[in-house]
Amino acid sequence: MNTEKTRSQPQNEPAGCLTGVARAIALVVVLPVRLVWDALGWCLKQLWRWVLAPVGRALGWLIHYLVVVPLRFLWEWVLAPVGRALWWVIDLLVVTPLKWLGRWVLLPVAKAVWWVVDLLLVTPLTWLWRYVLAPVGRAVGVAVAWAWGVAGRISRALGRAVGWVLWNLVGRPLAWTYRVVLTPVGHWLRTWVWAPVSAAARAVRAAAREVRLALFGGPR
Repeated sequence: MNTEKTRSQPQNEPAGCLTGVARAIALVVVLPVRLVWDALGWCLKQLWRWVLAPVGRALGWLIHYLVVVPLRFLWEWVLAPVGRALWWVIDLLVVTPLKWLGRWVLLPVAKAVWWVVDLLLVTPLTWLWRYVLAPVGRAVGVAVAWAWGVAGRISRALGRAVGWVLWNLVGRPLAWTYRVVLTPVGHWLRTWVWAPVSAAARAVRAAAREVRLALFGGPR
């Protein structure tokens, strides 16, 4: 077993050398960056501690005593009293007179105007609609509906009367003429005129075909 350990150690030596070289190179590259980073952090910490923080506290103290305190004093002792005084003046000179005007002048006048309009316009129109226009409209509607129904019955009766007259004056004579006159005449013409003429025509065509065959011969 000692022999096997002795044989395996030379095989691991190149890997250990490469690791050591890589770590040395990484340390050479990373060490300046870490030094610069730590130095920058320390400088920033000292800058915040000795410059930025004191300057911020000084600016806050100046803003508080030069802006906030004067504005608070101005609001408490000037703007708020002036605003309350202005609102008191506006309430006394504008709001209260408008309330009094609306309550004792405008509202009574509006009620009086509405009473006059209701008395002279709304009530007469309501009465006219209720007792004149609506009953007349209903009566007219009923009369028109009744007249429309009666007119429909009269129209149907007139249609039947006109149909009866036309049938007796035109249709019945035409039907009688066709049945009594035209039909027998047609039968007579078909039997005694058309049939002999057709037979004579067929005989003439047959004779002409015989003559044509006798003179010119037929197809062989």
